[in-house]
Amino acid sequence: MRTRVMICATLLALAGTLPVWASSSPQPMPPIQEQAIESPSMNAPRQKPVKPEAPSRGQLLYENHCMVCHESVVHIRSQQHVQSLPALQSQVLHWAAYMKLRWGKEETEEVVSHLNDRYYKFGSR
Repeated sequence: MRTRVMICATLLALAGTLPVWASSSPQPMPPIQEQAIESPSMNAPRQKPVKPEAPSRGQLLYENHCMVCHESVVHIRSQQHVQSLPALQSQVLHWAAYMKLRWGKEETEEVVSHLNDRYYKFGSR
């Protein structure tokens, strides 16, 4: 008895859709109207992707040659040997000669500039 009631209830619930299934000829579906979905970003000008800043030549030279012996911790320790920009230049020249790097004036200045900008900031004191 329960099964019969459930079947009848199901058929009554499907009564609205049953004629579509039971029809011998398929009825065409009404066309779907496309709506343009506009988001605020569609009207806004396209922004270029942000590229990370390329490392400077001084940074590349420092990372390639100087970080072999020490990390950047040496530049931020409490007892720094370097107390001025000329002293920093002297240290870079000393260690470049010690490592036999054959750096010219340009390479030395770029490494000094990188170290000063990154760690020492002598010009801004």
